[in-house]
Amino acid sequence: MTSLSDRLKSLGVQLGAGNLQPAAPRAEYPIYSVVGGTTQLTDFGEAYFVERFIPSEETHGLNPLRFPSILDKLALWAADTRVALLPPERFIFLDTESTGIWGSGTLAFLIGLGRFEPGGFRQVQYFLREPIEERAILEALNRQVSPDDALVTFNGKSFDLPLLGGRYLTNGAKHPFGGLPHLDLLHLARRLWKDLLPSRALGDLEVQLLGVTRSQEDIPGWMIPQMYIDYLHTGDARPLAGVFYHNSMDVLSMASLLYYLAARLAFPLDAEAPHHAELYAIGRLNVDLGFAEDAIDIFQNTLSMDLPKDAHGRLVEHLGLLFRRRGDYEAALQLWEQAAAEGRVYAHVEIAKYYEHRARDYAVALRYTRTAIEVIAAASTPAYERVYWQPLLEHRLARLERRLAGRTT
Repeated sequence: MTSLSDRLKSLGVQLGAGNLQPAAPRAEYPIYSVVGGTTQLTDFGEAYFVERFIPSEETHGLNPLRFPSILDKLALWAADTRVALLPPERFIFLDTESTGIWGSGTLAFLIGLGRFEPGGFRQVQYFLREPIEERAILEALNRQVSPDDALVTFNGKSFDLPLLGGRYLTNGAKHPFGGLPHLDLLHLARRLWKDLLPSRALGDLEVQLLGVTRSQEDIPGWMIPQMYIDYLHTGDARPLAGVFYHNSMDVLSMASLLYYLAARLAFPLDAEAPHHAELYAIGRLNVDLGFAEDAIDIFQNTLSMDLPKDAHGRLVEHLGLLFRRRGDYEAALQLWEQAAAEGRVYAHVEIAKYYEHRARDYAVALRYTRTAIEVIAAASTPAYERVYWQPLLEHRLARLERRLAGRTT
């Protein structure tokens, strides 16, 4: 009977290790020779980390590396009052770099943390020298986080925390972030600057708002996953110096952006040359957070600027609504009359409502209702606006005509 080895040989299969090519030698450039760090001993082995302290007198771009003094509106935005009550040293600025392979195989190979301390800002970066050390750096990260902390991230809700949560789960451990107050600055940046900036990526916010210029050492984010994979194959850590720089800058920029955001929300009119789109967004945010008087102040100041027609009309509409809510119908009517003269249907309707329900002057209410119907009948009126307003106006017209008829009989 032919043996299995004979059958394999007949198929051209080489048996044994004699014909195997030796593995390529690993480069002699370990991570500690590229970015000087040290190790921390955990119950699961060593965790490699790099630490850096930045004195408080240093700046990051145009802003001091300083914790904001007022966080009340950011706390309301985050729906967590603890944000406004915790001391600066309790806030952890977190950013990760990953292998970019979505799913259970995704590794967070570099975890950057930043925390304010007396006299400055301390950064710690945990690096996965080999995948086998993952449980150790997760344990080391556990030691950095307490239940009394708060998190600051940029897209952390969608990326960093799910990634780390998955890695803890894979390693049979519980992640330390559950229940912590969390400020994800990306979502607020999108809300405040979606009409002002073409991109709300952190690197673009650095340039447009923070005055930060990265050095040539920086690595584009899309290159980072492959650079780590290459490192695992070759052992050459030299290209990773730029990855450490990239991660460090991200953490620093989050701290600077938090300061900038808090200042813009607390003192929106103090900027040297505020843009009307940003002021409008801040005013709308104040409305949503319950600061109607602050919003009125912002909108009124913005109206004094040289505005595009659409921006002016939008401001007038929202300011009139705020005056109505406050019960200041005199101020609201002035704005509505201005908007009605510009052909704004909503303004005709608001004036008609005022004269029907408050002034009880049905004749004036009827006149504004008829004018609104004429406006929407114009060829320039968008179809969706006509579809929305037509039945409402016809209903109001019929009701007012009945009321006036009842008065004359």
